[in-house]
Amino acid sequence: MNDSRFAKKVASANHTITVEISPPKGTDISRFLDWIRPIADKVDAINVPDCQRSILKMSSMAASKILQDELGVETVWQLTGRDRNIIALQSDLLGGWAMGLHTVLALTGDPVMVGDQAEVAKQVSHLDALRLLELVRTLNHGKDATGKEFVRGGTQFCYGAALNPHKMSREAQLHRLKYKLSLGIQFFQTQPVYDVQTVMDTQAIIHQLCEENRYPVPKLMVGIIPPKSGDFARFMNQKIPGIEIPESFIAVLDKSPDPTKEALRFCAELVHDMAPYAGGFHFMPVGMEKHAEAMLDACFGQGSGVKRLKLV
Repeated sequence: MNDSRFAKKVASANHTITVEISPPKGTDISRFLDWIRPIADKVDAINVPDCQRSILKMSSMAASKILQDELGVETVWQLTGRDRNIIALQSDLLGGWAMGLHTVLALTGDPVMVGDQAEVAKQVSHLDALRLLELVRTLNHGKDATGKEFVRGGTQFCYGAALNPHKMSREAQLHRLKYKLSLGIQFFQTQPVYDVQTVMDTQAIIHQLCEENRYPVPKLMVGIIPPKSGDFARFMNQKIPGIEIPESFIAVLDKSPDPTKEALRFCAELVHDMAPYAGGFHFMPVGMEKHAEAMLDACFGQGSGVKRLKLV
């Protein structure tokens, strides 16, 4: 049985809060730990990416284990099918569970061609996110991929999936969403969202599918990336489908002598507006990792207007 604090929080009616921090490209973990130390008691877990954007970084499994041991903070261990076949995936999942990594986010993974190892790396992609979720569920049922039972213990992961709320109108995306729900996932972490109506619409679709098919309703954790500058905000609007950071706010960032302060205020306003409709929030402070504590204080601190209490 998975009795981790994070699993219990995901199963509760309270907001669940995670922050994503990438491991280093190298073996020196001091800055990685320094970024997380101030927020360890302010979040429910730290997401640790698995070579995000196919850029070489320290193993997400190793970095998650170090975080839990050094700082006592729970982790959401991100695992992709991009670099491993089904034997390696099972081996890592068994090893991760045995080491105390009890929450996993199953992902397909960004293609190798977009990363910094494109000239030397071969993409495996034996399993996509859906098949990887199937595998996690199979291991949780005490069996390996061939159906044989583990005689020395299986897993009991709390497991989740990614979700792009901006593609809910596409039939293929709805089919994938329905299949993920059928696998009994416990939480979604979304792509960045800056519009309350998108959160409301996504929740309505999830609840409708779960009601129609009698699936358990997973927690929807809304992704937010603080736009650290006007140029960064324009880049997201242009490159990430569905992102619409208001031009009026981009103008504020351009003119502000302190764009970081404006970005944190923007996040706090988003959280305040979305809180009644979200099960939690997943922050991705890209390039703003050292401001993660200030971001959380702005969103959830005294006077923020957002309390981590039972949702309305």
